[in-house]
Amino acid sequence: MSKVFYLDPIDYISGKISQKFRTVYNRRKASDKRYTQVRSARISQPSTDELAQRLKFKQIRQAVETRAKNLATLTQDQLAFGAQRKAGGKYTTFRGWLMGKGFLYWNDSTHTVDWPNSWDD
Repeated sequence: MSKVFYLDPIDYISGKISQKFRTVYNRRKASDKRYTQVRSARISQPSTDELAQRLKFKQIRQAVETRAKNLATLTQDQLAFGAQRKAGGKYTTFRGWLMGKGFLYWNDSTHTVDWPNSWDD
């Protein structure tokens, strides 16, 4: 007779799977303990700081979408992204890199992204 070994399709899950589910999967690296938490639904309203952060993220995402569709700056942006990839930068996707630049050039006083003329930073 042969032995049957069950192989998990994935080693472990960490974090939330989606907004619909309240189950959070955690793993402690030091002890390799794995556990789940079922969090109760939020009953309080978001604070003003949370709402401000959501609005900031939304506006930066919209500015990035507009910038990514702008054909006049697309070539320059792709060249700058390729250069940072060759240099071993932390961003692996073009949109992720643009989001990082959006947060870098966010202007709190005008609530807009002030894109630079060139990427010489």
